[in-house]
Amino acid sequence: MRFSTVYLAVVCVLSVVDGNYCLTCGSDKSLKLWNPHRGIILKTYSGHGYEVLDAAGSCDNSQICSCGSDKTVVLWDVATGQLVRKFRGHGGVRKLFGK
Repeated sequence: MRFSTVYLAVVCVLSVVDGNYCLTCGSDKSLKLWNPHRGIILKTYSGHGYEVLDAAGSCDNSQICSCGSDKTVVLWDVATGQLVRKFRGHGGVRKLFGK
């Protein structure tokens, strides 16, 4: 598999339950939902002010939660790509759910 675009440092890669999708986050301040079999980006989630450090998906894959160096935890709607809620002032968050 060959990816045609150059990206900044990837901090986290998360495989979604069935293996048909993966989620990356990193120094470009965004999360990207990929189809790893085709090597294409399906959706980009932007809203962090600094690098994104970690992400986790909900059990039904309808939402994503991410944390970043900007001291925020963000809840995303997977289908629309919209930011649902931003929680500010979380300076110690580096990983979600004890991973």
